[in-house]
Amino acid sequence: MKDNWNFLLSEFRRFGGIADNVCQKEGEYGRGIFPVNPSIRARIFTPSKLMVKKDDIDLEDNKLRIKKDKEYNQEIRDFFNFYQDNFSWGSGGKETTELFEKGLSLFNSNIKELINKYALVDLDARHRGDWNEIVKKQFLNARGVTFGKTIFIAPIWELVNHKVRSLNFILNKEGVSTPNYPASNCEIRFSYSDTSSLNRFFSYGFFSEETIVFSIPFSIKIEDLGIYISCKGLALKNDSMKIERSGNKIILEGLPIADVNHPRLPYDYFDQMIRKIGHINISQDLLLKIFQLNISIRKKILDESQLIKNEVSDTLTKLMLYEINLISSHD
Repeated sequence: MKDNWNFLLSEFRRFGGIADNVCQKEGEYGRGIFPVNPSIRARIFTPSKLMVKKDDIDLEDNKLRIKKDKEYNQEIRDFFNFYQDNFSWGSGGKETTELFEKGLSLFNSNIKELINKYALVDLDARHRGDWNEIVKKQFLNARGVTFGKTIFIAPIWELVNHKVRSLNFILNKEGVSTPNYPASNCEIRFSYSDTSSLNRFFSYGFFSEETIVFSIPFSIKIEDLGIYISCKGLALKNDSMKIERSGNKIILEGLPIADVNHPRLPYDYFDQMIRKIGHINISQDLLLKIFQLNISIRKKILDESQLIKNEVSDTLTKLMLYEINLISSHD
């Protein structure tokens, strides 16, 4: 394995990649990237020439390969094949993804219905079709980096694990890099993105204690004003506020209901929303009602997940308890 790693890095550098003071080994969070010498800075930079469009990747004999009709030279193809076979898809990536998807597929109809309605994930649709293609799709989705409107796979860089409350990766037209961390003896990790634990679970296949929670979809009527406030239940980026108005309906794209870093965020966001829609007489009791609704739905999912005995349902149970606890701290 060490010889393969050294060969991979030599080829990676030949194509303009930077892999300074790094090795791959097992750690607390599974297989990850670590510094070789803790007194020297470690860095990975994958140049754009080695980044492969997700849609250009196919399965051949259950191995990940660049589609034959796509314009990549043979050296890039050979590098991609060696990397996928020995360090990514063919070295535990496929098996890990498949175990997670199989665990989800064993959920009963009750919990699948709750997940579809409130987490906006249709597991039956997700698992419809050729199983190998399903696993490939989820594997690539979890490892891709978005540049513009296109998702790319960035070899070696994508081996770095996620960490909440860490720096973001650096992306520009030249390629994608790990953050500029000082020298350390710790595993090299960075933040994949800002999202909730629930979204992270279904998108990436693991649970992490993310700092924010978003509301489930809901529709509540405010009787004395004769209006409905509805939420689509989407995760928001950069505290964005998107509100639609149609007749007596006010529709929110998403609503933060807990934030570890900014405990006042749900209240401040709610107040700003009320001012924006022009109904300043709406009481914050409505927000408390939304908190309680979110807790009750998560408890239903929790109860159902505890009826299923597999590792994936156990992880979902931990996730629900974590989000319920965060919401309850505001309730």
